[in-house]
Amino acid sequence: MKLRFHTHKIATLLLFVLLTLPTVSLAQCPSGSTCLTNPLAFPDIQSFIGAVLNVLIVILTPIVIIFIILAGFKYVTAAGNASKIEEATKALTYAVIGGVLIIGAVTISQIIGNLVTTFGS
Repeated sequence: MKLRFHTHKIATLLLFVLLTLPTVSLAQCPSGSTCLTNPLAFPDIQSFIGAVLNVLIVILTPIVIIFIILAGFKYVTAAGNASKIEEATKALTYAVIGGVLIIGAVTISQIIGNLVTTFGS
């Protein structure tokens, strides 16, 4: 229970730093001082979210494929056992749902980005 609490604190701090970094780095600095530059080089939040989702797709797609393959092996090794077939069906269902969620997140982000761009101009 304590480990989850500390993980939540770390995730909140990381999110805060990532969200405030562009604001801090793009602020004007007085002459003669060292200015921070944006290490992420994203002009707006839409491109940042798109980049994060692209990284998640690259990482999570092979994981979904591995789970689908494992569910196939469970079907093959079930040998007619009803409980093992049910377990394989659940594994395949969850893997497909995970894949749909990944694709859905990207699609929804692109739709919202297009709407914001259309109504913003």
